[in-house]
Amino acid sequence: MESGFQNTTTQDSDLTPKSKSSKPSYLIILTVLLLLIPTILLLVNYVNRDGQIVAEVNGEKITREELYQAMLAKNGKDILDHIILKRLVMQEGKKQGIVVSEDEITAEVNLLIDESFYGMKEMFQQALRDYDLTEEKVREDLMVELLLRKIAENQIDITEEDAKEYFAANIAHFNEPEQIEARHILVDTREKAEEVIQQLQNSKDFAELAKEYSKDTYSAMRGGNLGYFERGKMVPEFDEVAFNLEKGQRSDIVQTMFGFHIIEVLDRRKAREVTYEEVRDKVRERMTKELLSQKMSEQIDLLWESANIEYRL
Repeated sequence: MESGFQNTTTQDSDLTPKSKSSKPSYLIILTVLLLLIPTILLLVNYVNRDGQIVAEVNGEKITREELYQAMLAKNGKDILDHIILKRLVMQEGKKQGIVVSEDEITAEVNLLIDESFYGMKEMFQQALRDYDLTEEKVREDLMVELLLRKIAENQIDITEEDAKEYFAANIAHFNEPEQIEARHILVDTREKAEEVIQQLQNSKDFAELAKEYSKDTYSAMRGGNLGYFERGKMVPEFDEVAFNLEKGQRSDIVQTMFGFHIIEVLDRRKAREVTYEEVRDKVRERMTKELLSQKMSEQIDLLWESANIEYRL
């Protein structure tokens, strides 16, 4: 997990096909679960409750059946397509003898929590409560995504020649940039930062002060250590100062949008070019990741086009 003052971006996608004639997108992400599943639950809850009153307007009654039909007309097709696609993936997985273990699903849930909820399970669970979801439902959808991923992986065959050609064409992605290892203490006010600097000048331990004062709780647990990072990973004001410090050197007070930092550089690594042999596994990992998106999309198209689907809405 990354500290809050780092520059980060995220990208969302989904697993909801729009129609048999259009190309379905892939990957079950929490966004889709939050949007689709509550509506599904509502639809299920309202089925076979004809006649029950949900509202009155100037004495005129609105029944649950009317509400159900309105929801069905607005979202029913997309929701049904979502369920159909999940069923197709599970059928294909069973046909190929592919299994997703509970440990694999748990790892995926933990990754979701790390990447989307800053590693805080409490925040994840609160989101589930807010949208009337259960972790069991999330695990079920993540199981389908993992199953689809495994099905697609069986379609990927990377030769040594392919990998070497890819490395040559994308060497900039694998060369090691200049990096520093640094630690910091982040506080809310300049006065507090000056107080911390005074304690450092009085030979107080940096790591202990970080644990006591830093509001960047993730790094504070590690004595303020941010690990190794390259230029552009931190906000500009932090980046500029940190990369101009020598090994063992400590900064003055650095102000960013997050507060006031005291930065210390622990180590420096020079940029260097790597050989294919050094990063062979990384090359294959990157190629697989890129091909996986394509193969997952192709697999969905294949399953969708070859299936015998009869709509009865």
